[in-house]
Amino acid sequence: MKKYLFTIAIIGFFFTSNAQEAADKKVQAGLVLGSGVNFQKMLTKNMDANGVGWDWTVGMNTVFNFSETIGLNTGIEFDFNSLKYAPSSSAAGNVYYYFKDMDILEFRDSDSSSSLFQLGDRVQKSVYLTIPTMLTFRTGFFGYWRYFGRFGLRNSFLLNSKVTDQGLLNGTKATNDDFTSKNDLLFFKSAVGISAGAEWNFSGSTSLIAELGYYYGITPLHTQKSTDVGKEKNSLFIDNDGVLGSNAPVMFNNKSTQNQIMLKVSILF
Repeated sequence: MKKYLFTIAIIGFFFTSNAQEAADKKVQAGLVLGSGVNFQKMLTKNMDANGVGWDWTVGMNTVFNFSETIGLNTGIEFDFNSLKYAPSSSAAGNVYYYFKDMDILEFRDSDSSSSLFQLGDRVQKSVYLTIPTMLTFRTGFFGYWRYFGRFGLRNSFLLNSKVTDQGLLNGTKATNDDFTSKNDLLFFKSAVGISAGAEWNFSGSTSLIAELGYYYGITPLHTQKSTDVGKEKNSLFIDNDGVLGSNAPVMFNNKSTQNQIMLKVSILF
C-alpha cells in the first residue's frame, strides 16, 4: 500500500506544480479516493456470486480541459477489489481443487504430494492498475459550483491476486487463507461507464469533486480454457461420485463479468 501512495504523490506533484483559477485552467490534477460495490454476472452453471463485493480506489486524477464545458478525465488509480463466489446448487457435484503449500494447482500439476480441498465459498482479492478515459461534459460555474457528466472506459491491469477459501480438508472444516491461484484472473479487464457529479471551487484554483458512477464490465474476469488440453490448466473440478471415483473429474474455469457502482472524491489543483 505504501509504494502505491508514494507513486501517486510523485506523479501528483509533477502535474500540480502550476496554479490558476479553476475556470480558466487547461489542466487540473490531484488525488482521488473512492469506494463502491461490485456485482458478478456469472457465465458458468458451476459457480454463483455469493453476495456483493467491495471496491476501493486511490490514485491521481487529471482533467484536460478542451473548453469550459468539454474535457477529458484520465489518471492512474490503484483499485483494490474483493469478489465473492460459492459453488452453485445446480452444479453436478462438489467442487474441489488441489493445492501445495499456499499455491492452488492447475489440475495437470497435481500429484500424490498435493492436498485436496473441497470448496465451500471463496473471497478473491485483487489489485489493479486502472487508467480511466472519460469524456467530461460540464456546465459553467454557478457561483462556486459547476456540474458534470462523464462517459468512457476504465481499463485495468492486474497487479496481484489472492484468494481465501472456506471448505473441507480431509472432511474437516478448514480455511485456505491468502492463497495464490495461478492463471485464474485475466491480466486485463475493461468496463464502459457513466458518472455524474459536482465540482466546488472552494479556494483559488483548488476544487473538490464528488461523482457517482456505474461501470459495466465488457471483458471476462477469468481466463478461458475450453479445449480438452486447456481444461487441464484449470484448478477447479467437479466429482459427483467421490473424488477420482468411477467417473472422471469434470474440470472447469470460473466465468464471470463485473459491474461496479463507485463513489469517488477528488481534490484538484
